[in-house]
Amino acid sequence: MYDDDDLQRLYGKKYFSHRTRPEMWNRRAQFVLEKFNPKTALDIGCASGEFVKSMIDVNIDAYGIDGSDFAISNSNESIKNKILKVNLNSDPFPFENNTFDFIGSFYSVEHIHDIEFFSKELFRTLKSSGKAWFLTPNIGEEGRTKVDVFTNTFENWKSIFEKQNFTVTKFSPHEMMALRGKLGAFHFYTFPKTLQNIVKRLAYDYANKTMNDTSFILQKC
Repeated sequence: MYDDDDLQRLYGKKYFSHRTRPEMWNRRAQFVLEKFNPKTALDIGCASGEFVKSMIDVNIDAYGIDGSDFAISNSNESIKNKILKVNLNSDPFPFENNTFDFIGSFYSVEHIHDIEFFSKELFRTLKSSGKAWFLTPNIGEEGRTKVDVFTNTFENWKSIFEKQNFTVTKFSPHEMMALRGKLGAFHFYTFPKTLQNIVKRLAYDYANKTMNDTSFILQKC
């Protein structure tokens, strides 16, 4: 299990060198606002807090937790008090019970050794009506590395979290895809919204054949 020395060695400047994508986080924050309408939110494994800042910018009271000193030290000055250092394997989340309407975990749960401890903290801090959205690689044990220590398929995650008193449902985030980027030349963004969502779903499913991610929602039983 990672201690603090391990976290700083593995999750330093090199690890985070290619992870800043403000436009993506802005789009994701707008999507979360429209889809979940939270007043309070937590980003687990928040790195330097780009998603936290994006959520704050759309008037969500958002916080982030991460174990990397490097990532936290590079957070925007305006959100320094919103980004907290937590070893997700062993540190209690520094929040009261039933704090959050929404919790996001994007490519972070696969880095956690003690999933039982993590799940209890997730359950404790999520409101009874809240939702937690996970995005993680959809691969099994063969995908595990020194950083991706607990990769699983959706079926594995479903079994794991159901044992921790969550309901688990697949969730497609296709609606947050941008139609003005690589797809802009086709002018899909001029279509009625219903048709745009069909295009987005097809584009997301196609892209995910390469990404091979799984996306799911947790709610308290």
